[in-house]
Amino acid sequence: MGFENNNISIPFHWSVSVWVITILVLIILIVAEFYIASLNWPTMMLWLKYLLTIVFFATIIIGVYYMPILLKANNEKITVTRLFYPLEIPTNEIVELKQIPKSYIDSSIKTCGSDGLFGYLGRFKNKRLGNYSMYATELNNLILVHTRGKKYVFSCSRPQEFVEFINSQLKQ
Repeated sequence: MGFENNNISIPFHWSVSVWVITILVLIILIVAEFYIASLNWPTMMLWLKYLLTIVFFATIIIGVYYMPILLKANNEKITVTRLFYPLEIPTNEIVELKQIPKSYIDSSIKTCGSDGLFGYLGRFKNKRLGNYSMYATELNNLILVHTRGKKYVFSCSRPQEFVEFINSQLKQ
């Protein structure tokens, strides 16, 4: 962690609400899957059993795929480390980067994503920010990254330090 070697690496901190939502939803999905598997389905309805199983597992896999783990940056890019595939934003595309209060995302509408399962992930929109992608595991300590074409909202445990680091890189 810190500014070692012109890099910064800050973990995503899960809020209590994200932990509770994730654990409850996973328990519900697992219990529902066991219940569905235990039923004696008529042959004509087996397709529904398999469809529900696919939906339950796809929900978990997609959530884990997008779940942010670590927010990293250097003088070339910002990287959101995820379990399978990182999200990278080149610093030369950044127009604005700042810490924002939770009020900036109030009244947001989720267009595609998760409202608490593995975090607040996906595409959202509201009047203040317009369309944006959010990778947050808490709704405090938010960072807005505005590039030439997109807006991103991230959370991390030390947002002010992250913003200062990136802004110092942008001035070079």
